[in-house]
Amino acid sequence: MTFRDHNTTVFEDDAGNKKELKCNERYYVPSEITWLLKTLGYQKIDIFGAKLGAFSRNDKLTTENFEMLIVAEK
Repeated sequence: MTFRDHNTTVFEDDAGNKKELKCNERYYVPSEITWLLKTLGYQKIDIFGAKLGAFSRNDKLTTENFEMLIVAEK
């Protein structure tokens, strides 16, 4: 499993022009992010849940979250 998503997104801009984006996205799980940040020298790493653009340190990360908030200190 690579956690990669290949897709094409078509949309219309404010001027009425159609645009097409060919996307290649990589998704990360908390253990990967923690490992990457530790290899960069970060000591304190906190991961929180987020509800589609509503980022808060008050939300515990669950399997229902599509996004997450990562706060790290060196």
